[in-house]
Amino acid sequence: MNSGRVYVVDTNALLNDPEVLYFFSGSEVVVPAAVLKELDHLKRRGKDRRIRYHGRKATRLLFEASQHGRLVDGVPLGNGSTLRVESKGDFEDAPVDLDLERTDDLILAHAWAINRRPLVRATLVTNDLNMLLRAEAMGIDAYRFEGKLDRLHQQERGLLERARERRWTLLFAFLALLFLSSTAYLYVTRPAQVNVATLPQVDDSSLLQSLGIAPSILEDYYRGRIREDEEDLAAHINLGNVLFDQGEFLQAVEHYRTALQQEPDNMSVLTDTGIALMELGHNQEAVVTLNRAVGLAPSDSLISYNLGLAHALGGNSEEAIRSLDRAVRLAEEQQFARFPLEEAKRLIEDLRTGNSNAVRRDS
Repeated sequence: MNSGRVYVVDTNALLNDPEVLYFFSGSEVVVPAAVLKELDHLKRRGKDRRIRYHGRKATRLLFEASQHGRLVDGVPLGNGSTLRVESKGDFEDAPVDLDLERTDDLILAHAWAINRRPLVRATLVTNDLNMLLRAEAMGIDAYRFEGKLDRLHQQERGLLERARERRWTLLFAFLALLFLSSTAYLYVTRPAQVNVATLPQVDDSSLLQSLGIAPSILEDYYRGRIREDEEDLAAHINLGNVLFDQGEFLQAVEHYRTALQQEPDNMSVLTDTGIALMELGHNQEAVVTLNRAVGLAPSDSLISYNLGLAHALGGNSEEAIRSLDRAVRLAEEQQFARFPLEEAKRLIEDLRTGNSNAVRRDS
């Protein structure tokens, strides 16, 4: 698109709600390549399973769109907008305070470059307050996305007025929806057994659950794979994740440990193992596990945060404060926190003042 309104979507907007890609009808929606890289990192390493799930869902939506054309060239969406992945940008004469080695600054640079095009007005879509302020300081429109679409334009026509203009379109859409719903009902109620083996290319429990496969079916599926091959690394990890999500932490740890015997440096499995051990009250063992992870990735703020929690739960306030301080410092340096930053700061203060109720875990 050479003119019109362009929405540049930040990573945290996609993690809030991946459907944000479809919210801006009749416009161009741009996802910088740096966001894809960040999504790939977060969907594998995030502690928050909701973040992992949304990261995988955002990737899947982008993949589905790519089946209709090259994302770098722009792919039309059903709502009249165009989805495009921007890998390169004209950053010549970009503001000197932008560090293009940092993801946030690179996303801002893309929005800045797009905003300079003739007859184009770029809007950065994000929930990062710092990025919102920086975008406005650079003369870029910014929209704070908090998981629901507010009215973006005050001059937008009323709902009834637009409905009257599109009454025939809405009628046909309703009839089409009725037909599709009836077809879907007949398909779902057909006398056929659900079998995840029909999806051999999918091997991720979170993605399969997002496709509607029940946890009990996934558990049977991965257990069957392990019976056939006790060294099936992916099956042990995914079965551990399914059990973790159902609160079966002891069984989850057993499968995580089996996976770590084959792949001892798997950061995601180490992190999940440490969290599961904390849930079981095995705090010292959690400390040992998470210390291994910190040794492998000392700049990962999330691992340091979890290690701090394990120390705090184990009664070692001094080490807890040291690890939590490191987690907060890293998150602030990277300008992105994958854990509740303010809660971590409050926990540090509670530990320093000797508050014995600073850390509590439900039984």
